Order: sequence, then C-alpha cells, then structure tokens
Amino acid sequence: MAAPGFWSQVRGARFVRVLAVYLAASWLLLQITALLREEFQLPAWVTPLALLLLLIGLVIISATAWVQAQPGIAARAEREEVPGSWEIDLGDIRQSVTRGRLPHLTWSRSILGGVIAFSLLFGAAGLYVVLKDRGEILGPERVQATPGTALAVLPFRVVGPELELWREGMVDLLSTNLDGAGGIRAVSPRTVLSRWHGAMDAATEPTDPQALQIARDVGARYALLGSMVVLGGEVRLTAQVYDLESGKLQGETQVKGQPDSIPILVDRLSSELLRSSLGVERGLSHVDLQGLSTTSLPALKAYLSGEQKYRASRWKEAIADFTHAVEADSTFALALYRLASSYGWLEGFTPRVAEYNSRARRFADRLPERDALLMKGSALWGREAVAVLETLTTRYPDDAEAWATLADTYYHAGPQALYGPETWRTAFRRAIELDPSFGAAYVHPIGDAFTRADSAEARRLISRYARIEATSPDVLGSELAYALVWGGPDSKGRAIAVLDTAGVYQVERAWLDLSRARDNWQERLLTAHALISDRFPPRDRQLGYVTMEGVALSRGKAGEARAALSSIDEGRGVYDPEQGLDDPQSRVLLWSLVGYFDPASVQPAVAAVAADPSPLERLLIGAHSADVGEWDNVERQLGALDSLARSGTPQPDTEERLDLRAVAGALKAYADAARGNRSAAIRELEGALPGIPGTCGGPGCLVHATLRYLMGKWLLEEGDPQQAERYLSSTIALPPFTPAFLYLGKAHEALGRPDEARLDYERFLRYWEDCDPELRPLLDEARSALARLKGVTKL
Repeated sequence: MAAPGFWSQVRGARFVRVLAVYLAASWLLLQITALLREEFQLPAWVTPLALLLLLIGLVIISATAWVQAQPGIAARAEREEVPGSWEIDLGDIRQSVTRGRLPHLTWSRSILGGVIAFSLLFGAAGLYVVLKDRGEILGPERVQATPGTALAVLPFRVVGPELELWREGMVDLLSTNLDGAGGIRAVSPRTVLSRWHGAMDAATEPTDPQALQIARDVGARYALLGSMVVLGGEVRLTAQVYDLESGKLQGETQVKGQPDSIPILVDRLSSELLRSSLGVERGLSHVDLQGLSTTSLPALKAYLSGEQKYRASRWKEAIADFTHAVEADSTFALALYRLASSYGWLEGFTPRVAEYNSRARRFADRLPERDALLMKGSALWGREAVAVLETLTTRYPDDAEAWATLADTYYHAGPQALYGPETWRTAFRRAIELDPSFGAAYVHPIGDAFTRADSAEARRLISRYARIEATSPDVLGSELAYALVWGGPDSKGRAIAVLDTAGVYQVERAWLDLSRARDNWQERLLTAHALISDRFPPRDRQLGYVTMEGVALSRGKAGEARAALSSIDEGRGVYDPEQGLDDPQSRVLLWSLVGYFDPASVQPAVAAVAADPSPLERLLIGAHSADVGEWDNVERQLGALDSLARSGTPQPDTEERLDLRAVAGALKAYADAARGNRSAAIRELEGALPGIPGTCGGPGCLVHATLRYLMGKWLLEEGDPQQAERYLSSTIALPPFTPAFLYLGKAHEALGRPDEARLDYERFLRYWEDCDPELRPLLDEARSALARLKGVTKL
C-alpha cells in the first residue's frame, strides 16, 4: 500500500484542533502563573520563563500530533518498531522527520512532561523567594495584607467658636478608634488629608460628591463625612457613612453632650458607627475605644494642634504642643511618641529621644495596632526594625508615615545589611506619592541628590519641601547647601555670609546634605568651620571637627585628620558613651585598621583608651595588638569580652543590641587575618557582623563599616571579587573609606568590567592626588592599574 502523502499526514494530525486546544490551555496556565506571582510574591522572571516553556511545549505537542497521525502507529508501538528517544540520528534529523521517524511521543508523555516542567519552574521560583528572604518565611508566619473594609474619614464641617482644630482632628481621632475594629481598615489620616489639601481650596467648603471622590482617590470602599456643631452650650457630632461603590448613604449616627466631654463623645460616636452604619456587631466587647485616646480635653487639643504642625515639619512648634499634651496627661502614649519623633528629626539619636520613646512604650498597650507597630519599629534598630516596619506597610499599604519610617530605617540600616540604595529610594518615593505634604520624607532624598551631584533633582525636591513649610530649618539648610554647591558667585557669597549668623539647625541641615557630597569637600569644610563657632553647643562643635577629620581622611591626609581629632572637646559622646566611638583616641585606633596610621605610631592612643575601654574599644585594642604581634594582649581582650558576655549585662531597649560574643568573633577574625589565615578570618567575621550594631548614625556605625571594608579586602585577596564588591560598595558613602574605590577597581577588573574599574581608579586618584607621602604607595598602585587599563605607560 502506498504511504500517504505529506499533506495527507498534516490533515491527519489535526493541527488546527490541537493548536486551538493548546492555546486555550496556555492562556489558562498564564493566568494561573500571574495569580501565583501576585499571591506568593514570586520573582518577575517566572512569567517570561513560563512563556518560553509554552513555546517549547508547542513544538512538542505539534510533534506528538505528527507522530500520532502516522499510519498504524499503535500497532508498531506494540511491536517496538518505533524509535526510542535515543535512537534518532541527529545528523539525519530532517530525513527522520519527513519519514515520521521521531521518538515515540504520546499525549500522556507530552502532558506529563509539561506538568514536570512547570512544577520545576514554580519550585525554583519558590526556592528563590525562600533564599531571597533569608529564610524568613520558614520562621514565624509572614503577615499578608489584610485590607479589610477600607474607610476614609474626611475632615468634618465645624460650626461654632474655637472648633477649627477639630476639623482635621476628627480625622485623626475617628481613624484611630475605628481602625482594626470588626475588619475595618482606616485609610491613613496623613494620606487622606494630603489628598484633601491637594484637591480643595482652603477657603472652599467641598460638596458631598467632591468629598466622596477624594475618598475614592485614596482607595477607600467607604467614606465618613461628619459635622461638629455647638448650639446652646451643647456639642453635637454627626457622622454619615457612604458606600462608595453605590454612592448611597449607608447610615447616619449622632451623639451630643457638653463641650468639655469631646473625647468621650468621640468614643461614643465610634461605637455607634461600628454598631449601626458600619454594621459591626460581633467582637465589639473586645474593642476598648476609651483606651485609644486620652480622656484629658486639654491634652487632646494640644496633641491635635501638634499633629498639624508635625505634618508640616514644623518640629519646634510641634514639640511645644506635644509637651503641653504630656504635661496635661503624662500617660498619653501618642503624645510621648510624637515628642520623641519631633526631637529625633531635630537632634538625631539623643538621650532625650530615647527617654521619650521609653516613656511612650510603657503605655503602648493602649494604642491601636497601627500606632503600636509604628512605635515599636521606630524604637528598634537595623534588621529588627525593618521586620516590624515591613509588617506595618504590608498591613497598612496607604500609610505614608509607615513608608517614610521604613525608608528611613532602610537608609540607616542599609550599609549594615548590604541593602542597595534603591531599596530606600523606592520606599521614600512611595511615602511622597501617598503624601506629598510629608516634609520629613524629603530629607534623605535631598541628601541623595547631593551624593549623585544631581542639581536638577535637588532643586525639585527642595522646592517641593519649601511649598510645605518655607521657614523650616530643613528647607533653609538645604537651600544653603544648594547655594554653596551649585549657586553662582553672588549666591555662593551670600550663603557663606549666612553661615556666620544662621541658627544651629539650619547649619546642621546644610552640613548633613554636604556630608553626602564627597566631591564638594571645600563646601563641607565651610559648614564645619561654622559649626565649631563658640555660639554653638559642644555637640555641634564636635560635629565640625569630625567633619574636618572626615574630609582630611577622604583626601588621604592623615596628618590633618589627627590635628582635627586633637581639637575635639574632651570627653566622650555624641551617642552612647559605652558603645560610641567619638573619643579622639578611639578614632585614631579605628583609622589605623583602615591603614591611615602606622600601628607603631598609635601606642599613645592605645594607652589612653585602655584605661576604661568599652567593648568595641577592646576590639580595637586587640586588633592593634595583633598588628604588632602582641598575642598575649589579644588573648586578654578576648578573655575580657568573654567575661562580659557571661555576666549577662542587659542592653537598653532603645539602643542596638551589642552581642559581645560577636565582638569577640570579630577580634578573632582580625587575629586570624593578621596570622595570614584569610579564609578562617572571613568565616569568623561573616558570623560576627550581624551581632555588631552598624546602623548609620548610630553607635558602632564606623566600627561596622571598618569591618565590612576589611571583609571586602580579604574576599578580594581570597579570589572572590563578586562578594568583595558587595562589602566594599557598602562603605563608600562614608568619606573616610575612600581607599575602597581602589579595591573596588580591582574587583571590577577581576569581574571583567574594565569601564567600571577605570572609573573607580579615577575617583581614587582624584581624591588622593595630594595625599600624605606615607600613603603614596596606594596612589601609585592606582596609577599603575589605570595605566594598564588605558593601555598607556605613563599618566
């Protein structure tokens, strides 16, 4: 019998029908893939890989249809006359295909192969998530977003004397009371008020449809409109809840009472809203509305006034109001927390901030979940804080302050945890997107623009911040820094003159912005000289001298750095005297580890610090002893650290916890490296680093950065440039670690990235072109490397 022709076989394979079924199944698989990606936060590469597998599957399914269309294929299979998967001659594949000699493909085998392929894909994606999250999802249960029923509380209409404060105050109070009760999720007051002010003229009373549209814009399902009226010596609170999907009134609630009982009236209104308009009955016995706010009317009014100023970044005025609130009610947890936050934006990490945070935490059990998580995350450091705040932003994705606090934590903890800068940049962008009027969210992005020498972005951010509060010291300080860096001759001259008369907070903000700009060392020195003025307190004068030290080290001028250190006021402590390293002699020891000072020349510093060393200073003393071969002293310091660890000295909750065994581990690592055992040093230090505080601006920051710098160098020497790059890159934001650019150049060169290596070497040469003579060997090394890359013999 004559074999059927090619087109007869095509018709027999029913390709059109097979293709239609396969495309429908592929569409369903892609929908499932998208659903799994969203539900389990799978990586972005899952979708393109799924498409690739489906294309490969199309080829296999088509081949299966072709094979199954061959005459008598079932009988031939039973007689084992069809070829197996390894019986095809690849050299004659075309001839094999035209004759139908393909591996025996059946529908069951093809479908099973597809199931296995997609199982491996999703299994690999799941494993990637586990490894990326460092095992977090295998530990305590991860919190997923539980949006519940999103409710936007809008500003109230107020009628009566001295009621204007309550227009926005009711947004704060009712959002706090209703959030989390019976599945209700109140949209963040900051987000609501920001959208409200952006949409409405301050002098215009919006219509109900306009107000409801604002609630829709912030993603709410329900909107609460209300009024507060004083008539005949009586206060009447009325609230209406609207279903935004239908636009219909869901219910109306009213309470009334005496003007001095507003806190009680707010709680009564909240309870009635939950029972009637919001339809929440079950579980109300577990909602302690009375405990969520103060019962003191003066305290509540002062707090609400402070909240409005806090949102506008008017820190000093907010502090005055929050202080009045605390004076009226010393157990008012939210006012205590806001007092700590306001001082924190002005002063950084100071004992006063720690004190108010500690007092607030005593009464944190009175707070609703949102505020309790925010307070807890703000009080913690590093990875612990990140874990709490990531939970907060997952549960409350529309809370601008939660995002800004998380971004700030990423920013300060980033180098320690090896987060890339895009992590905190993205979080700050989210905070500003939710609330463009949140001034605090602009502070670090402005400094980042100075770091990247992006004058346009710096100008844009400063201008937006100025629209919020033009007289804020943050705005004035950033304007000053901008004029010093990018202003014309006249503008720069005026800025220099202002430095002599500006207030301390304004100069500090200019200093902070410029401290991020490594290239503008002359401008940084201008703010340093302003800070050391006698009109400023010792803390600011110390910042000035430390800036001079940092500028000198970033330029390879160790002698100038030592002179600046000798000028610092005697005594320890911008930060914690037990863990901080602001003592000049401690810093001399620290910089000797980086290579700025010859170990033999720092013996006086060792003697000064050894009289009463902190744990981190014991690490520095032991490291110095390893450098000069005094191994008995290394063992003494290790023994002292071990004894302190066994004594179980408690660490305060408001500071990063210092693991004394980790400090000992870091010293062991340094000793191993000094003996030439780099691989052991790397293993030891990798285990020790998580237990040593390293948050930028916190205690131990420079010690942790120095250890990361050393880790990068050791990894490079051990032939692991990829990991070396991660550690070295985490230190370059701090000017004293300019030599990291030299070693980054080596890492990039080893990784086959010559363009990046050339830029690294050029940066190092630009900074160190006039370095001290004893440091010139590093300069010469960079010049030789750059010459090699450029293919020239002399620069």
